[in-house]
Amino acid sequence: MNNLKISIFPIAFFAIFIAGFSLTIQAEMLNVQSGISLYPDPRLEGNTYIEFPFAVPRNQFSFLAEEDSAGPGLLAAIYAELILYDTLDNPVDSSRTYFLTRARDSSEAGQKDIRLFNRLSLMVPPGIYSARLTVLDAIGKNEGSFLYDRIVVDSVIDDRLNLSSLEFAYNISVVEDSSEEAGGRLVKNGREIIPNPMGIYSEADSNIFIYAELYNLEFEGNTSDSLNLNYRILNSDNVVYHDYGDLVISKPGSSSVVCNVLDISDLKPGRYELSLIATEFSTGMSDSASGRFILFPSSGELADVVTYTKKHPMDTASLQTRMNLVHYILAPQQLAMLESLNDTGKVRFIDQFFADHDPDLETEENEYLDDIFRRYIYANENFSNLPGANDGWKTDRGRVLLQYGVWDEREDIPAPSYGRPYEVWSYYSLQGGVVFVFQDIDGYGDSRLVHSDARGEIYNSDWENLVKDIEPTMLK
Repeated sequence: MNNLKISIFPIAFFAIFIAGFSLTIQAEMLNVQSGISLYPDPRLEGNTYIEFPFAVPRNQFSFLAEEDSAGPGLLAAIYAELILYDTLDNPVDSSRTYFLTRARDSSEAGQKDIRLFNRLSLMVPPGIYSARLTVLDAIGKNEGSFLYDRIVVDSVIDDRLNLSSLEFAYNISVVEDSSEEAGGRLVKNGREIIPNPMGIYSEADSNIFIYAELYNLEFEGNTSDSLNLNYRILNSDNVVYHDYGDLVISKPGSSSVVCNVLDISDLKPGRYELSLIATEFSTGMSDSASGRFILFPSSGELADVVTYTKKHPMDTASLQTRMNLVHYILAPQQLAMLESLNDTGKVRFIDQFFADHDPDLETEENEYLDDIFRRYIYANENFSNLPGANDGWKTDRGRVLLQYGVWDEREDIPAPSYGRPYEVWSYYSLQGGVVFVFQDIDGYGDSRLVHSDARGEIYNSDWENLVKDIEPTMLK
């Protein structure tokens, strides 16, 4: 196995930022696959450029009829937003994009194994972060999320060779027109990169494409110098499975992009790690980067060493997010037991809790977990005290939504002559029929529970007068 193709060229950057988005409680879960690549370019004044490539199945989106000059067809619209959080779960930055996809007819729109690709990007200072990528079907309102539990952004080093992350791709090709109108949302540095966000390949794939960037190269315009690249594939036991050997290439400048095509035709299905070591001859400096990928059988049946399943937001959720999800739905004894465990025990306890409540073990999905997760996201998006604060789950409305589920009927009452606006949630099948009444008492958007006839909840027989700010003694 010795097939390795290399091209190298100067660096440029671009990013897309477009706005607009809303969530709906009735949304279905989209299958979102995403990855992350860090580019610590010293020219960015201490910041690191981070890309979040993602892919979604096209057949999960809703299409509408569209009439254009080429004839009738179908159109779907996709919105994606990324929110970056600090270690206290406070939002610190965001990025978003909106794009379209077309199909000739419903048969083509429903074809499986066709994916839509895009990416979001941010400039980030050094620190530790988490992030959430949300993809929304703008027509059908289906949605899906991918959570990045821990993102470590190191300080940018400007006095030695610096190698970026390795980005896996299905294909990399040269393009002349990199504009967005020409499909340039996946183009950078004169190449269109079709990302493989999670590094998942089929046994039928004979090649994998790699993209990386190098910085702080020693370069003088009138001096020709070279770099040495060495790619190795390690198996699941961390043993070198294949060494592609040393590859000597010329440096185009003080920074460069390296695109590689690696022959993997004789790899067996399994988990692997790809390692790249770049060395500069003139200084002797080197840096390395690695990334994991999976090769599964072309038959679709995974070997024992491969355990790939559809990514669920819970797979990458932080411990705090997991604790938030179950805070209101565990019995007091269960909650006390959970709090007594160490971090590893807490994760296992919560995972087992949701596994025990899976209503249909015959399906891959855990419908109960999906429902709780949707409630949690909806509460944070709609009930938080400040936009993007992600504390809506802590509010009275968030607590009721997580504990009891989605209302059967919701009535929003505008401000009466006296008092402030209030809302009534009705649950017809809960305890024979109950209501929850919330009011923004202080006028700051934090609606509090003022009455409910559900067992164990705050009860006020005079709640109607309370929300209208009428004293009982004033009534005749």
